[in-house]
Amino acid sequence: MKSEKILSEIESLHYWDARVLKFDSSFFGDEITLVFEDTEFNVKLSFKGCSKFSFVTSVDDRTKPLRGLARSQIPYFLQDIEITDVLIEGHSLMNCKILMPPLNTEILCNSISIEKDIGSIT
Repeated sequence: MKSEKILSEIESLHYWDARVLKFDSSFFGDEITLVFEDTEFNVKLSFKGCSKFSFVTSVDDRTKPLRGLARSQIPYFLQDIEITDVLIEGHSLMNCKILMPPLNTEILCNSISIEKDIGSIT
């Protein structure tokens, strides 16, 4: 199963309590990128071929613009990532649920890639 292999690789990075630095959507939601901080590098998760994307947070979380936050002020820390294989309309996809309080997200996609960016910790 694709999802088990990808999840195993993500879990080997010990992402628990890692600060989320970036969470972006591109190409009308077709690609979603999540970058989190590790001790020696940043990790970029790329979700491609996305057909469903949802995120839920509290209204209080969005009363102040997040754009101006310094890195140390970003309030999102990874708590749990679940990835499962699903078959929808004959297509083999992956469903990914990410818990990073106060934000929760769910992404349905064709593929997930993992990149380590050693030069980006500052």
